Amino acid sequence: MLKTTDFVESTVEKLDNQYICAGNRVYMVGTQNGSFPDFGHHIADEMGGIWNHPIKLMDGFWLQVEEVDKPSFGEWLNDAKVFHNFPYYNEHHFSLKESSLAVVRKQFVPDDTEGLVVTYTLTNTGKETADIRLTFLGRIDLLPVWFADEVGVVDGVDDAETDQTRGAIIGKDRDHPWFVVFGADRAYGSARVERELFGLERTAGKGITGELVYDGITIKPGESETIRFFIAGSYNSREAALETYEQMKRDHQAMFETKRLRYEDMLSRTVINIPDKELEKVFNWVKFNNDWLVRHVPEIGNGLGAGQPEYPWWFGCDNSYALLGLLPLGDFGLVQDTLELLRNESEKENGNGRIVHEISTIGAVSNKGNTQETPHFIKCLWDTFLWTGDLGALKAMYPIVKQGIDWLLTEKDTDGDLLPEGYGIIEIEGLNLELIDTAVYTCEALKVAGWMAELFGEPEKAKSYNETHLKLKDKINRDLWLEDEGLYAEAMGTPGNILKRLDLYIERARTHGAEPAGIATLEKMKLDMLSMNPDEEKPWLFKNWVINTPMEVGIASKEQAVRALTRMATDEFTGPWGTYLSGLYRTQMMTISTGVQAVAESRYDRIDESLRMVKLIASTFNKRLPGSISEMSPDYGCFVQAWTAYGIVYPLMAHMFGINPRAYWKQLTLRPRIPKDWTEISVNRVQLGNGSASNELDFELKLGGAEDVYRFTLAQPGWQVEVNVVSGENDDVLLDGQPVQKELNAAGERIVTITNASKHEIRVVRR
Repeated sequence: MLKTTDFVESTVEKLDNQYICAGNRVYMVGTQNGSFPDFGHHIADEMGGIWNHPIKLMDGFWLQVEEVDKPSFGEWLNDAKVFHNFPYYNEHHFSLKESSLAVVRKQFVPDDTEGLVVTYTLTNTGKETADIRLTFLGRIDLLPVWFADEVGVVDGVDDAETDQTRGAIIGKDRDHPWFVVFGADRAYGSARVERELFGLERTAGKGITGELVYDGITIKPGESETIRFFIAGSYNSREAALETYEQMKRDHQAMFETKRLRYEDMLSRTVINIPDKELEKVFNWVKFNNDWLVRHVPEIGNGLGAGQPEYPWWFGCDNSYALLGLLPLGDFGLVQDTLELLRNESEKENGNGRIVHEISTIGAVSNKGNTQETPHFIKCLWDTFLWTGDLGALKAMYPIVKQGIDWLLTEKDTDGDLLPEGYGIIEIEGLNLELIDTAVYTCEALKVAGWMAELFGEPEKAKSYNETHLKLKDKINRDLWLEDEGLYAEAMGTPGNILKRLDLYIERARTHGAEPAGIATLEKMKLDMLSMNPDEEKPWLFKNWVINTPMEVGIASKEQAVRALTRMATDEFTGPWGTYLSGLYRTQMMTISTGVQAVAESRYDRIDESLRMVKLIASTFNKRLPGSISEMSPDYGCFVQAWTAYGIVYPLMAHMFGINPRAYWKQLTLRPRIPKDWTEISVNRVQLGNGSASNELDFELKLGGAEDVYRFTLAQPGWQVEVNVVSGENDDVLLDGQPVQKELNAAGERIVTITNASKHEIRVVRR
């Protein structure tokens, strides 16, 4: 059985890279060498440090170690030689230059707590007793999250005071009830607060520094001494911050154990066993990565943030991908919480079914929503329902589904051609046309909205949605398919409309380092347009990765898909770390562009091609933060990104293992399709359904030789299970040792149906 103690990723290189120590209320971002340099663009120089959203608490903290009998020696701990990243805590290891002391700094954030715990363990590796003085500096910087000024919340100057009774320093923002408290598990010798007091690093902002000094620490040779610090905050009151501070001092050991047990439980669900052990390890780390990104702000809700350190808040687009990666991991509560948060904030901001793009943790919406996000959200709702079986949750969402469809097909489709206009996933200035990703997700939204309408007793609406879905599907495959290219176009528009934007596209290509051939293509396009009818609508190809979306959702024909995916997998569109954002630029790769290609490949049973893409994503593991994968491949952008789960988990679970539940109806399809070099795979404790529909699946597959063996167990009997097996026309198929009829589905695939399933074995005996 896996344990979290089996998981640690470490580095001794590039220690100026960032890391996160995460909790759902508070997190800390610094650098792996133990320092806290200013950085950030959303709030200039302020995205690091300690955050208790919607406010920041501190820029950071620093510890100086002095040996009393060595007046010339005093060393600030900012140059760790080793960084260890564990699933729910981290460590920095310091070797002091002029002393026999070795120091380990360890930190963790308790669950559901507005604070964190930092422990320093000092070990005397010498032959003489060391008399130590420690000086702890904490830079208070209480300020609001990005976009707060849009709702009238402006940062004030910070003040601080010492509290000898508690052995702590208390900081407050002058203009708001924002507080931070920090101190140790022992009394300080002296303390002071000064605005211009800095140790190693001068940081930005209107903050103030608190200093705590601890004398009389004696460490004998070979022995160790531990000092533990507690940092607590509140954006509501002084009393709340002090209460958290005292609670952590009192209960930190129990809090650490509670977090450990929760991570053990997380690890024990959806346990895969595959031949590729490196990919298996990455799969498990993705579980932890997701948890680091959870943002809980009680006044707004609980949901999955997009990425650290620049996008810790909530997004519509990102979550419609990321949540599909969480469903096979059993994170149903987080998925539903996130969807509810997006629904609530969208209704508050828009009220017309449009799903917002980006919500700051203070509740400010910076973008009311790109067009593609609304249908993508609707599709995600249905996928969630299939896994959870929660009809009540889906019914609560149904009104915004109907509103969203109306908004797409009226306000956003002014010419009535079923192709909604506006920005899509590619947020390039001027690319607000009739786009392929919006069209594809609208097509899917119409399909699933029709199924919802049937469930909720609206047959006429179901019929209308389905008919429109089929018309749009046909239009995409007819009008947006470029036969000469063997690719889908990503935009529909008139030459006159495109021409207005091309100079922007060309300039952007130049400034983003596009290859000369890509720039030449755009310039030729501009020249060709001058001789075209400016008002005749045509499809346009700019080679952005979203042209994979028809294959991602499976609306492309097999012939179209194979042609397009084969070309997309070449070096025209795929680089050393994954799928390029643009086949014209060929400069940047991202986990989401590669992830969508991985899903698209697996959708058409191109499993080895899909695995190649999954492994390209996984190959960037540890490149920047040990234990994580960066947003931009191989090692920049956010150092952990939510939608990476879509590219790793979803192709493996939904297509390679082939697990696809319909939990409300207590039905399950198992359609495993595995890479050619894999012969044995298994997965245990896959959660299916919530409440009365709850179940749990164990599934294993052994292929090769004279027979293939499929075994599965459901914790709760009574579901109907369809197992789609790979077999030849003359092969024998045995269910629990007995021959079964050779039932075929519409695609000509062999299906074994078990109406009251519990524990079963299917053997396909080769003839």
